Parts: sequence; C-alpha cells; structure tokens
Amino acid sequence: GMRRHQGDSKLAAMLTKGTVLAASLAVASAFQPTTLTGFQPKVRQAACGVTMEASGMQKAAAGLAALPLAFSLGAADANALTSADVRSLTYQQIKGTGLANRCPEVDVSSGDIELVKGTKYKITDLCLEPKSFQIEEEVVKKRTGETKKEFVDTKLMTRATYTLTGIEGPLFFDKDGSLTFLEKEGIDYAATTVQLPGGERVPFMFTVKDLEAKSSSPSGISAGTEFGGTFKVPSYRSGLFLDPKGRGGTTGYDMAQALPGMEADGVEGQEELFKETNKVFQVTDGTIEFAVNKVDPASGEFSGVFVSEQLSDTDMGSKAPKKVLLKGIIFGKVGQATGDESY
Repeated sequence: GMRRHQGDSKLAAMLTKGTVLAASLAVASAFQPTTLTGFQPKVRQAACGVTMEASGMQKAAAGLAALPLAFSLGAADANALTSADVRSLTYQQIKGTGLANRCPEVDVSSGDIELVKGTKYKITDLCLEPKSFQIEEEVVKKRTGETKKEFVDTKLMTRATYTLTGIEGPLFFDKDGSLTFLEKEGIDYAATTVQLPGGERVPFMFTVKDLEAKSSSPSGISAGTEFGGTFKVPSYRSGLFLDPKGRGGTTGYDMAQALPGMEADGVEGQEELFKETNKVFQVTDGTIEFAVNKVDPASGEFSGVFVSEQLSDTDMGSKAPKKVLLKGIIFGKVGQATGDESY
C-alpha cells in the first residue's frame, strides 16, 4: 500500500506539470485543427513558446484576451492558411480536420491589383469564414432596469460546415465609375444555428445571394480597398418542408384545426393560428461590408475582413426574425473574364 501511495504522489506531481504544459499548449493551438494524419497546419513558432512558469500562462491568457483586438485590426492569424498550403494537401489529409471549413489568406501583401476600365474581370474562389456570430437582443441593465438592444455573443451549434466558398461573379467598373462585383454562383448559403446565453437556439441562413457590392476604388484592388452592398436572404425552409402537423408551403395539409377550432377565440389567438397555418417563403435583405488588407498582384489573390448583417429564420412566417451580426475573414481571386462564364 505504501509503495503504491508514493507512486501516486509522483504521478500526481507529473500530472500537474503535464496539465500546465497541456493547458499552455492548448492555448497556443486553440484554433488549430489537428488532422487524422497528424499533419499540423502551419503555425508560427512565436505562438507556441511553451513555458512552465506562471508568467507563461499569464502571457497566454493575455494573448487570448488580445484575440478580438487582433481580429478587429486584421492582424496576421498565427495559423492562417495560404492557398498554396491548401493546394499542397491531399483529400485524405483534409478529411475530418475542419480545414475544409477555413478560408485561405494572402501571406504577404505586395502591391496592387490594377484593373483597366473597359476590360471584363471576375472574382472567383470568393470565401467567407465567420469568426464571430452575434444576435441582437433586448438586454436589461441590472442597475437601472432599463432595456436596450445590443448584439450578444452566442455559441455556435453547427458543425464545421458554415463557411461560404467557391463564390464567383463579374467584376467591372459601373457607369457611375464605381468598381462593382455581382455574386452569381458558388456555395453561397449555409444553414447555421447559434445558441443564445439563455439557451434559445436561433437558426439562420448565412448567405450572400445576389450580392451587389460596390467600391469607390478608382483603379483596382489594394490594401485598404472597401466594398459594401446588399444581398438577398432566402427562407430557411423551402416550400416542401412539412411542420409537425403536416402543413407545408407548397405541399401538405392546409390547416391542422377544424374550422370551429380556428374560430373559437375570435381575438388574440387568431393571428397566431393564422400565421402557423399560412406558410410563406420570405426573402429578406442583408448588408455586408468588407475591407481588403492584403493583396498579391502576381496571383490576383486578396484577403481581408468582413462584417455582415442579416435576419434569422422566421419559421415560414410564424416567428419574428432576429438580427444576426457576423464578422470574419474574406478571401478572393481576381482574374480576367474568359467569356465562357455562365454569367
């Protein structure tokens, strides 16, 4: 028994050392998927200096605290992927790692992508990866008791399938001289669900469908170029979706109650019953702004940050939608139109 006890305390000591080490490593690789093959996406050494002292842990905590700040400044992410990194991986190396849900970023900015007026260009491989999901809520202030609307942080419930990618469309100088991008095709929507602090889940269709984004840039795309525009948000459900009572937009039952039941109360309940029964496919508007912070003229690639605002699911017209605020990174590639595009 005695010997085992000594062994236990040694083990405990080793474990505490191990946990400190593991914790500091975990901080370094918090946003870094490890792959099945053991391949690690490239991480700059600075991010992984592991120290056993408490100061190391403090530094790590400070680093985490600075993350939102670094993000807002568009600072280089320690585990940014470049398109070359992505191309160098096989399907097997990517499968199951979450890397397919990441947008690449331009490594080093060098110059501008110059565009000639009168030439037809296009943006391809446009990719949007949200890093923060917020929902507008009525928040009650503890001291004053007054309510005001603000965007609250949420917990993402969706698996690593919420990035938009492969989006493309024409890029041209409009009649008014503004550089314009029209979204035409690609994986341009992703059903996503987040959870509010109180536990309520909010589904929404993350999208940039029919985006028309304009920039005041006179000559092309460079670090600092900003685009802004509006897009359409389709209904979260299609007309074929049947609710638990078998009612749908284009199929299924018309109503779940008998007529006497429908008219029983004649006042408040009516509106709600009607909305539940009258399924509509609502299309709402969203807005997005994105700023380019890195450009590679040789490949035509650019990357930067975006902020987008749209509405959540209305459950086919029976619920009031909430405002969704998304912030994340954007990547795209500018090229000349070849003429065989479908747009």
